[in-house]
Amino acid sequence: MSAVLVRIDDRLLHAQVLQTWATWFAAERVILAHDSTAADPQRVAMYRDLAEGDFDIQVTTVAAAAIPLGQPENALRTLWVLGSAADALRLVQLGAAVRRIQVGGLHVAGAPRLLEAVAISAATARDLRALLDRGVALEAQDVPSTPAVRIDSQTLQRLWP
Repeated sequence: MSAVLVRIDDRLLHAQVLQTWATWFAAERVILAHDSTAADPQRVAMYRDLAEGDFDIQVTTVAAAAIPLGQPENALRTLWVLGSAADALRLVQLGAAVRRIQVGGLHVAGAPRLLEAVAISAATARDLRALLDRGVALEAQDVPSTPAVRIDSQTLQRLWP
């Protein structure tokens, strides 16, 4: 298992991410890369206070996150959480060495669903296609005990022809 798990979840850090995914992944650090959260000291403090005893929580901007992600000195098992496919695309465009992204909770009313908690809007489909074009492997998965669903161009075409 890689030392980095990158997950998109529009609810950011919540119980499923912090208790289920961080535990399953044996994360030593959780990094929330979200611009508006990083700009709000009260929200930063709130998220940092959610840290479980086994890991630290850091909050940063997407641009700042792009630099250390995937670097050899980044030895801690790290769960990175982004709020959207657009943020994930920007992270990769800024040079982050991301080879695989897990798509978790995306909640868009009326959008086609890939999984119960993964609704793909037209804008999200566009950003996911751009990630695929950059060689990033994508999969959707609700929780570790359910099978992952591969997201490829055919999947996106089926949802958004």
